[in-house]
Amino acid sequence: MNKPHPLDKYAGSWALITGSAREVGLGYAFARQIASRKINLVLVDVLADELESRAAELRSRYGVDVRAIPADLADLSVYPEILDAVSDIDVDVLICDHMFTPQDTPKILDMSLDVHNAMIDINARAYVNLIHPFGNLMVTRGKGAIVVVSSGSGLLPTPFTGSYSANKAFQSLFGEALWFETRGTGVDVLVMSAGLMRTHGDAYSKYPQWQIADPNDAATEALRAIGRKHMVMPGHANRFFTLLNTRLMSRRRAVTMVGKFMARGLGKSAGPKAG
Repeated sequence: MNKPHPLDKYAGSWALITGSAREVGLGYAFARQIASRKINLVLVDVLADELESRAAELRSRYGVDVRAIPADLADLSVYPEILDAVSDIDVDVLICDHMFTPQDTPKILDMSLDVHNAMIDINARAYVNLIHPFGNLMVTRGKGAIVVVSSGSGLLPTPFTGSYSANKAFQSLFGEALWFETRGTGVDVLVMSAGLMRTHGDAYSKYPQWQIADPNDAATEALRAIGRKHMVMPGHANRFFTLLNTRLMSRRRAVTMVGKFMARGLGKSAGPKAG
């Protein structure tokens, strides 16, 4: 007999998903699967027009209520507005999937401080600013689920996207600690350590294609892990790559290997031979 889905108990309630405007994105994959379980949705993203399109599609296809909240999560003033927009409902599921990284993937010292700070605002502070109020409300009600969408790059530095991987490390450690601290409260916390996914067109064409996951498959695996695991790494390729670089070789060798891997995938020079 199949086990009941962890989200079935929230049917008729609400889920808030950030980073959910792009049709090919992981956030929208989460939204489709959550809506299919008859859970109403609050979609948050900076891409206002695309967000409205996704909301209309979900209403039409799944027959659920959908609220769209266009918001730049780097702006601290939007958080009271988000909380006010959902003050009449109980958000029982929170999926933090938003992210920002520059497309040209500059080296750490070549990236402006403004971009560094924007990445911290969106990829780190925004996670705290959402999880803190909604997590407290869930603990008070004695039920809820929080999914922190991090990355395998948060477990090992990834040269050429070094600031991004540092932000992902923050998300992973923050989420894991939160999982421990909320045990027994009725709130399930899950960290998703994602790998490369087909969410950016041909941006990953130079990477080994066997490592590129489908976002729908990744969302399926993550949602089924809620309440059963504290961290999930969707996909065999992702788990193998993580095991290889975090367990089976020295830290220095792993960083060097990942740096060369990233250089090939991004079409950059790996620089001088590492000693």
